[in-house]
Amino acid sequence: MSESEVAADERVEWLELFFDLVVVAAVAVLTEGLREDPTPEGLGLFVLLYAGIWLSWVSVVLYANVAGSATRTRVVVVAMFLVAVMAATAPIHFERRANAFALAFVVLRLFVARNALRTGRLLVGWPLLEFGGSSILWVVAMWVDVPVKYVLWAVALVLDVVFVLVRGNRLDEQQVRRIEKHVADEEAARSRRTGSGGHDGRDGAKGRSPEHVEVRTVGVERSHLTERLGLFLIIVLGEAVSQLVVAGSTQEWTRELVRVAVAGFAVLVGLWGLTFSYGFTGAPHSRLAALEPRFGLPLHFLTTIGVIAFAAGLGEMASHPSEPLGDLVRWVMCSGLALHYLVMGVGGWSGGAPRRWVLGWALPCTAAPLVVAVTAGRVADERILWLFVATIVWMNLYGRWGQGRSAPATAP
Repeated sequence: MSESEVAADERVEWLELFFDLVVVAAVAVLTEGLREDPTPEGLGLFVLLYAGIWLSWVSVVLYANVAGSATRTRVVVVAMFLVAVMAATAPIHFERRANAFALAFVVLRLFVARNALRTGRLLVGWPLLEFGGSSILWVVAMWVDVPVKYVLWAVALVLDVVFVLVRGNRLDEQQVRRIEKHVADEEAARSRRTGSGGHDGRDGAKGRSPEHVEVRTVGVERSHLTERLGLFLIIVLGEAVSQLVVAGSTQEWTRELVRVAVAGFAVLVGLWGLTFSYGFTGAPHSRLAALEPRFGLPLHFLTTIGVIAFAAGLGEMASHPSEPLGDLVRWVMCSGLALHYLVMGVGGWSGGAPRRWVLGWALPCTAAPLVVAVTAGRVADERILWLFVATIVWMNLYGRWGQGRSAPATAP
C-alpha cells in the first residue's frame, strides 16, 4: 500500500471516529430522556429513537466500508450534521419536533443511499444501504398525530428488519440493470456539469473528469466492519463512564455514591475487557462478526441497546445514590445487562464454544440480572451492582483458566 493510500485510509478512520462521537452524543440525549421519563411509553419511545439513530449510523458505516479510501468527506459530514439534528429534535421534551426528527432520518438515508450507489458497489447482505427502505412510512407519519405517528415509525422499522432478513442476500438482474442505468445517468450528468466548468469530484475540484464506475456486487470488508462494531460499543461504554463522572462532580461524596461509582466503574471496565478481547459480542469463539450483515448487525443493535439501557439505570443510581431505583428503571437496567449477556451467549454458541462455557458462564450470567430484578426489593441497589461485578468477573475468568479449547482472542 502506497503512502497516499495509507494517508487516505487514516483520514477515513478519523472521520468515522468523529462520526461515532456525534452518534454517541445522540445516544446520551436518549439515555437522559429515558431517565427523565421512566414509564413504559418513555421506554418505547427510547427504543424507537435509538433504532432510528442506529440505522443511520449503520448506513454511514457500510457506505464507508464499501467506498473504502474513496469515502467522500462531504457525505460523512452531512450525515454527521443530520444525526446531530436528530438528537436535537428527538421528541423527548418537545413532541412537536417529531417531524423534524423523521425528516432528518429520511434525508440521511436517501442521501447516503444515493452516494453509495454512485460507488457502483452493491452491497449484498444489507439492501437498506442502496434503497430507502420504508422511508415512505416515515413521510406519511408526518401527517398524523402521536401516538399513531410512533406506531407508523415502529411498523416502518419492523418492515425494514423483515426486508433485510428475507431479501438481504438477493439482488436480481432487474435490480442490477436498474442501478446500472441510474449510475450511468449520474455519470452523464456529472460529465455535463464538468464540461460546463462546474465543480465535481471527491473534493470539489473544478474541471475534473468523472471516472467511469463499473457496477458490481460486493461483500463487506470484514476487518473494517468488525473494528467499527467493537469501537462503537467501547465508545458507548465510555459515555456510561461519563455519567458516573458527572454524578461524582455535581453532588456531595457520600459512602453510597462512592460505592455505586466504584462498582459501576468495575462493571463497565469488565464489559470493556470482554469487548476488547473477543469483539463486540464479548464472547469467546464468537463468529457473529463473520456473519452476513443481515444477521450480525441486528445482534449488534441488541447488544448495544442492552448496554445503553444498563447505563441509563447506572446513571440514575449514581445521580440518586441514597434513593431506591424505580421499578421500571431497575427492570430496564437488569434486562439490558441480561440482553447483552444473551447476545454473548448466542455469539459463543454459534462459534462452537464448549458446552461448559454455555452452561457454566453464559446461561448463569444471563439469568443472574433477571433474578436480581425479580428479587431486588430485598437487596439494596448498590449491592445489585456488586452482584453484577461478580458476573463480569466470572465472565472474564473464562479467558484465564476456563477456556475449553485453544482459540485466539479476536479484538474488535
